[in-house]
Amino acid sequence: MPLYFETARLAVRPYLASDTEGLFRVMSDARVHIYTKDKGCPWDMQRAGAYIQYMMGKGFKALDCFHGAVIEKSTGQLIGLCGLNPYKPGEPEIEWKLGVPYWGKGYGTELGRQMLKGAFAVMGVKGAYGMAQPGHMASRRVLEKIGMGYIGDRVFHGQQSSFYYIANGGPGPAGAAAEG
Repeated sequence: MPLYFETARLAVRPYLASDTEGLFRVMSDARVHIYTKDKGCPWDMQRAGAYIQYMMGKGFKALDCFHGAVIEKSTGQLIGLCGLNPYKPGEPEIEWKLGVPYWGKGYGTELGRQMLKGAFAVMGVKGAYGMAQPGHMASRRVLEKIGMGYIGDRVFHGQQSSFYYIANGGPGPAGAAAEG
């Protein structure tokens, strides 16, 4: 099975049709969505399967835009999802969602650092954005730990979001635009 990347404790790989139950287990927990656009709308098995089929159909080949299954190496379990979404040309948005039992273990920081490293190795990626709801202090701390700098708040996907940015090679300029 090809990998997008791995860390000391995690592997991120393309989705398999057999991942539906594992992704459902993570995304059906309403707590995973407290700070997302899906707040109050945990996923059902059908949505997990449709998401996996959609992502499998994308055929991602480079780390400037991808979505993958996060696998805990010690257990082989699917524990979440992560990816880089198109946001601005050459400046993707970083994303991850992990199951509640995996919060507070440093997994988000591991994923974020490695996603940025991989993205910045791709020609043409000049920076990356991260967004978190203003009250989601855990995610905001992770964005800061991976080197992103806070650049302001604005509405994103219908929610107030705190925007973070990092330039390829270091933090972005203090006035990096949070427009999109």
